[in-house]
Amino acid sequence: MLRDEEYIRLSMENNLFWTRIMKEHAVFIESSMPAPQKQLAMQAAQFKQQFERLLGESIRLANGVVSRASLQSHQYFTQFTEAAEQVTQQFTGVQIQSDLTRREYDVQPMGALSSVQEKAQRVSAFNRKVLCTVKDFARFKSELYELQASCEMFTFLYTSVYKHIFLEAQRYMQILNGLLSREENYDPDYVSFWNHQMSDHAKVMRGLFDPSEAGHFDTADQFAKRFDTLIRTPSKAEALTAAKAIAGFKADTTREILECKVKSIMSPLFTDHILREANYYIYLLQT
Repeated sequence: MLRDEEYIRLSMENNLFWTRIMKEHAVFIESSMPAPQKQLAMQAAQFKQQFERLLGESIRLANGVVSRASLQSHQYFTQFTEAAEQVTQQFTGVQIQSDLTRREYDVQPMGALSSVQEKAQRVSAFNRKVLCTVKDFARFKSELYELQASCEMFTFLYTSVYKHIFLEAQRYMQILNGLLSREENYDPDYVSFWNHQMSDHAKVMRGLFDPSEAGHFDTADQFAKRFDTLIRTPSKAEALTAAKAIAGFKADTTREILECKVKSIMSPLFTDHILREANYYIYLLQT
Protein backbone atom coordinates (compact mmCIF):
# COMPACT_ATOMS: atom_id res chain seq x y z
CA MET A 1 0.00 0.00 0.00
CA LEU A 2 1.34 3.42 -0.95
CA ARG A 3 2.36 5.71 1.90
CA ASP A 4 1.02 9.27 1.87
CA GLU A 5 4.23 10.85 0.55
CA GLU A 6 4.56 8.36 -2.28
CA TYR A 7 0.86 8.59 -3.08
CA ILE A 8 1.08 12.39 -3.34
CA ARG A 9 4.20 12.26 -5.53
CA LEU A 10 2.94 9.58 -7.92
CA SER A 11 -0.50 11.18 -8.19
CA MET A 12 0.84 14.58 -9.12
CA GLU A 13 3.56 13.28 -11.43
CA ASN A 14 0.87 11.45 -13.38
CA ASN A 15 -1.67 14.28 -13.27
CA LEU A 16 0.91 16.81 -14.44
CA PHE A 17 1.61 14.59 -17.44
CA TRP A 18 -1.84 13.25 -18.26
CA THR A 19 -3.97 16.39 -17.88
CA ARG A 20 -1.83 18.05 -20.57
CA ILE A 21 -2.12 14.97 -22.78
CA MET A 22 -5.91 15.02 -22.46
CA LYS A 23 -6.01 18.77 -23.13
CA GLU A 24 -4.03 18.31 -26.33
CA HIS A 25 -6.23 15.43 -27.47
CA ALA A 26 -9.09 17.92 -27.30
CA VAL A 27 -7.04 20.40 -29.35
CA PHE A 28 -6.39 17.78 -32.04
CA ILE A 29 -10.06 16.78 -32.16
CA GLU A 30 -11.26 20.39 -32.32
CA SER A 31 -8.84 21.29 -35.10
CA SER A 32 -9.69 18.17 -37.14
CA MET A 33 -13.42 18.85 -37.46
CA PRO A 34 -14.73 20.11 -40.83
CA ALA A 35 -17.47 22.73 -40.92
CA PRO A 36 -20.46 20.31 -40.79
CA GLN A 37 -19.12 18.95 -37.48
CA LYS A 38 -19.21 22.31 -35.71
CA GLN A 39 -21.12 20.95 -32.70
CA LEU A 40 -18.51 18.23 -32.14
CA ALA A 41 -15.74 20.83 -32.43
CA MET A 42 -17.50 22.88 -29.76
CA GLN A 43 -17.70 19.83 -27.47
CA ALA A 44 -13.99 19.23 -27.96
CA ALA A 45 -13.32 22.89 -27.12
CA GLN A 46 -15.28 22.50 -23.88
CA PHE A 47 -13.17 19.49 -22.91
CA LYS A 48 -10.04 21.46 -23.78
CA GLN A 49 -11.13 24.20 -21.38
CA GLN A 50 -11.89 21.70 -18.63
CA PHE A 51 -8.47 20.08 -18.95
CA GLU A 52 -6.76 23.46 -19.10
CA ARG A 53 -8.31 24.21 -15.70
CA LEU A 54 -7.26 20.78 -14.40
CA LEU A 55 -3.73 21.25 -15.73
CA GLY A 56 -3.58 24.58 -13.91
CA GLU A 57 -4.62 22.86 -10.69
CA SER A 58 -2.09 20.09 -11.34
CA ILE A 59 0.70 22.64 -11.67
CA ARG A 60 -0.28 24.22 -8.36
CA LEU A 61 -0.60 20.92 -6.49
CA ALA A 62 2.56 19.43 -8.04
CA ASN A 63 4.81 22.24 -6.88
CA GLY A 64 7.21 20.90 -4.27
CA VAL A 65 5.85 17.32 -4.29
CA VAL A 66 7.13 15.73 -7.54
CA SER A 67 10.57 14.23 -8.10
CA ARG A 68 13.45 16.14 -9.64
CA ALA A 69 13.90 13.23 -12.09
CA SER A 70 10.35 13.63 -13.40
CA LEU A 71 10.86 17.38 -13.90
CA GLN A 72 14.08 16.72 -15.82
CA SER A 73 12.59 13.97 -17.99
CA HIS A 74 10.92 16.35 -20.52
CA GLN A 75 7.61 14.54 -20.14
CA TYR A 76 5.77 17.73 -19.10
CA PHE A 77 7.21 20.08 -21.71
CA THR A 78 10.16 20.14 -24.09
CA GLN A 79 12.25 22.90 -25.63
CA PHE A 80 9.72 22.92 -28.47
CA THR A 81 6.40 22.99 -26.60
CA GLU A 82 5.76 26.70 -26.29
CA ALA A 83 6.70 27.45 -29.91
CA ALA A 84 4.70 24.42 -31.07
CA GLU A 85 1.62 25.73 -29.26
CA GLN A 86 1.98 29.17 -30.81
CA VAL A 87 2.42 27.83 -34.35
CA THR A 88 -0.43 25.36 -33.98
CA GLN A 89 -2.76 28.08 -32.69
CA GLN A 90 -1.75 30.36 -35.55
CA PHE A 91 -2.46 27.79 -38.28
CA THR A 92 -5.55 26.06 -36.83
CA GLY A 93 -7.28 28.95 -35.07
CA VAL A 94 -7.69 26.78 -31.95
CA GLN A 95 -6.96 28.78 -28.82
CA ILE A 96 -4.20 27.31 -26.62
CA GLN A 97 -3.21 28.63 -23.18
CA SER A 98 0.57 28.79 -23.47
CA ASP A 99 0.75 30.48 -20.08
CA LEU A 100 0.24 27.01 -18.59
CA THR A 101 3.46 25.88 -20.23
CA ARG A 102 5.31 28.89 -18.85
CA ARG A 103 3.93 28.16 -15.38
CA GLU A 104 5.30 24.62 -15.59
CA TYR A 105 8.82 26.01 -15.93
CA ASP A 106 8.63 27.11 -12.29
CA VAL A 107 7.43 23.85 -10.69
CA GLN A 108 9.88 22.93 -7.92
CA PRO A 109 10.96 19.39 -6.99
CA MET A 110 9.96 17.60 -3.81
CA GLY A 111 11.17 19.00 -0.52
CA ALA A 112 10.23 18.28 3.08
CA LEU A 113 6.45 17.88 3.14
CA SER A 114 4.36 19.40 5.91
CA SER A 115 0.72 18.57 6.70
CA VAL A 116 1.14 15.35 4.72
CA GLN A 117 -2.23 13.85 5.64
CA GLU A 118 -4.08 17.02 4.71
CA LYS A 119 -2.17 17.24 1.43
CA ALA A 120 -3.01 13.61 0.64
CA GLN A 121 -6.69 14.38 1.17
CA ARG A 122 -6.51 17.33 -1.23
CA VAL A 123 -4.77 15.16 -3.81
CA SER A 124 -7.43 12.44 -3.43
CA ALA A 125 -10.19 14.98 -3.97
CA PHE A 126 -8.38 16.20 -7.07
CA ASN A 127 -7.87 12.64 -8.37
CA ARG A 128 -11.60 11.98 -8.05
CA LYS A 129 -12.42 15.25 -9.78
CA VAL A 130 -10.08 14.47 -12.68
CA LEU A 131 -11.42 10.93 -12.93
CA CYS A 132 -14.96 12.19 -13.54
CA THR A 133 -13.80 14.47 -16.37
CA VAL A 134 -11.64 11.77 -17.97
CA LYS A 135 -14.60 9.35 -17.92
CA ASP A 136 -16.72 11.89 -19.79
CA PHE A 137 -13.93 12.56 -22.28
CA ALA A 138 -13.35 8.83 -22.85
CA ARG A 139 -17.05 8.44 -23.62
CA PHE A 140 -16.84 11.31 -26.13
CA LYS A 141 -13.78 9.76 -27.81
CA SER A 142 -15.53 6.40 -28.02
CA GLU A 143 -18.53 8.02 -29.68
CA LEU A 144 -16.29 9.74 -32.24
CA TYR A 145 -14.52 6.47 -32.98
CA GLU A 146 -17.82 4.67 -33.54
CA LEU A 147 -19.16 7.45 -35.76
CA GLN A 148 -16.11 7.51 -37.99
CA ALA A 149 -15.66 3.72 -38.04
CA SER A 150 -19.26 3.31 -39.21
CA CYS A 151 -18.83 6.02 -41.90
CA GLU A 152 -21.34 8.33 -40.21
CA MET A 153 -18.79 11.11 -39.80
CA PHE A 154 -15.71 12.44 -41.55
CA THR A 155 -12.84 14.25 -39.81
CA PHE A 156 -9.20 14.90 -40.58
CA LEU A 157 -7.98 12.35 -38.01
CA TYR A 158 -7.43 8.68 -38.74
CA THR A 159 -10.08 6.40 -37.25
CA SER A 160 -7.25 4.53 -35.50
CA VAL A 161 -6.20 7.78 -33.82
CA TYR A 162 -9.60 8.03 -32.12
CA LYS A 163 -9.12 4.50 -30.81
CA HIS A 164 -5.56 5.36 -29.73
CA ILE A 165 -6.59 8.42 -27.72
CA PHE A 166 -9.55 6.54 -26.24
CA LEU A 167 -7.15 3.87 -24.96
CA GLU A 168 -4.98 6.58 -23.39
CA ALA A 169 -8.00 7.99 -21.56
CA GLN A 170 -8.79 4.48 -20.34
CA ARG A 171 -5.21 4.12 -19.17
CA TYR A 172 -5.40 7.37 -17.24
CA MET A 173 -8.60 6.20 -15.55
CA GLN A 174 -6.92 2.92 -14.61
CA ILE A 175 -3.97 4.81 -13.11
CA LEU A 176 -6.24 7.14 -11.13
CA ASN A 177 -8.32 4.25 -9.79
CA GLY A 178 -5.19 2.36 -8.81
CA LEU A 179 -3.75 5.39 -7.04
CA LEU A 180 -7.00 6.10 -5.20
CA SER A 181 -6.89 2.49 -3.96
CA ARG A 182 -3.26 3.08 -2.87
CA GLU A 183 -2.10 0.12 -4.99
CA GLU A 184 1.66 -0.15 -5.41
CA ASN A 185 1.13 -1.77 -8.81
CA TYR A 186 -1.20 1.02 -9.94
CA ASP A 187 0.07 0.97 -13.56
CA PRO A 188 0.30 -2.73 -14.52
CA ASP A 189 1.63 -3.94 -17.88
CA TYR A 190 2.76 -0.45 -18.82
CA VAL A 191 5.51 -1.87 -21.07
CA SER A 192 2.99 -3.68 -23.26
CA PHE A 193 0.69 -0.65 -23.33
CA TRP A 194 3.38 1.82 -24.34
CA ASN A 195 4.98 -0.51 -26.90
CA HIS A 196 1.59 -0.55 -28.64
CA GLN A 197 1.32 3.24 -28.38
CA MET A 198 4.84 3.79 -29.74
CA SER A 199 4.04 1.50 -32.67
CA ASP A 200 0.87 3.49 -33.33
CA HIS A 201 2.81 6.76 -33.23
CA ALA A 202 5.28 5.49 -35.83
CA LYS A 203 2.49 4.27 -38.11
CA VAL A 204 0.60 7.57 -37.88
CA MET A 205 3.77 9.58 -38.55
CA ARG A 206 4.47 7.33 -41.52
CA GLY A 207 1.09 8.22 -42.96
CA LEU A 208 1.34 11.97 -42.34
CA PHE A 209 4.68 12.72 -43.95
CA ASP A 210 4.43 14.14 -47.45
CA PRO A 211 4.90 11.40 -50.09
CA SER A 212 8.10 13.15 -51.18
CA GLU A 213 9.67 12.53 -47.75
CA ALA A 214 10.75 8.96 -48.51
CA GLY A 215 13.53 8.94 -45.90
CA HIS A 216 11.24 10.02 -43.07
CA PHE A 217 8.58 7.54 -44.23
CA ASP A 218 11.11 4.70 -44.15
CA THR A 219 12.41 5.69 -40.71
CA ALA A 220 8.89 5.79 -39.27
CA ASP A 221 8.16 2.43 -40.89
CA GLN A 222 11.25 0.89 -39.32
CA PHE A 223 10.18 2.14 -35.88
CA ALA A 224 6.70 0.68 -36.41
CA LYS A 225 8.22 -2.72 -37.18
CA ARG A 226 10.64 -2.44 -34.25
CA PHE A 227 7.87 -1.82 -31.73
CA ASP A 228 5.65 -4.47 -33.30
CA THR A 229 8.46 -6.93 -32.60
CA LEU A 230 8.68 -5.68 -29.01
CA ILE A 231 4.93 -6.22 -28.62
CA ARG A 232 5.42 -9.88 -29.53
CA THR A 233 8.64 -10.39 -27.56
CA PRO A 234 8.78 -7.72 -24.82
CA SER A 235 12.07 -6.74 -23.22
CA LYS A 236 12.46 -3.72 -20.96
CA ALA A 237 16.08 -3.19 -21.97
CA GLU A 238 15.25 -3.29 -25.67
CA ALA A 239 12.14 -1.16 -25.11
CA LEU A 240 14.26 1.52 -23.40
CA THR A 241 16.72 1.60 -26.31
CA ALA A 242 13.87 1.77 -28.84
CA ALA A 243 11.99 4.44 -26.86
CA LYS A 244 15.09 6.64 -26.70
CA ALA A 245 15.62 6.20 -30.43
CA ILE A 246 12.04 7.08 -31.41
CA ALA A 247 12.12 10.04 -29.01
CA GLY A 248 15.11 11.33 -30.97
CA PHE A 249 13.24 10.89 -34.24
CA LYS A 250 10.19 12.71 -32.87
CA ALA A 251 12.36 15.55 -31.54
CA ASP A 252 14.12 15.91 -34.90
CA THR A 253 10.77 15.89 -36.71
CA THR A 254 9.32 18.54 -34.38
CA ARG A 255 12.34 20.76 -34.93
CA GLU A 256 12.15 20.25 -38.70
CA ILE A 257 8.43 21.11 -38.80
CA LEU A 258 9.03 24.29 -36.80
CA GLU A 259 11.93 25.22 -39.11
CA CYS A 260 10.00 24.26 -42.28
CA LYS A 261 12.61 21.62 -43.18
CA VAL A 262 10.25 18.68 -43.64
CA LYS A 263 6.95 18.42 -45.48
CA SER A 264 4.05 16.82 -43.63
CA ILE A 265 0.49 17.37 -42.49
CA MET A 266 1.47 17.13 -38.82
CA SER A 267 1.32 20.12 -36.51
CA PRO A 268 4.42 20.69 -34.38
CA LEU A 269 2.22 20.30 -31.28
CA PHE A 270 1.26 16.81 -32.43
CA THR A 271 4.87 15.66 -32.81
CA ASP A 272 5.87 17.39 -29.57
CA HIS A 273 2.93 15.64 -27.88
CA ILE A 274 4.06 12.19 -28.96
CA LEU A 275 7.66 13.11 -28.08
CA ARG A 276 6.54 13.81 -24.51
CA GLU A 277 4.73 10.47 -24.43
CA ALA A 278 7.98 8.75 -25.42
CA ASN A 279 9.80 10.69 -22.68
CA TYR A 280 7.17 9.60 -20.16
CA TYR A 281 7.67 5.97 -21.22
CA ILE A 282 11.44 6.33 -20.86
CA TYR A 283 10.93 7.77 -17.37
CA LEU A 284 8.75 4.80 -16.40
CA LEU A 285 11.33 2.34 -17.71
CA GLN A 286 14.12 4.05 -15.77
CA THR A 287 12.36 4.34 -12.40
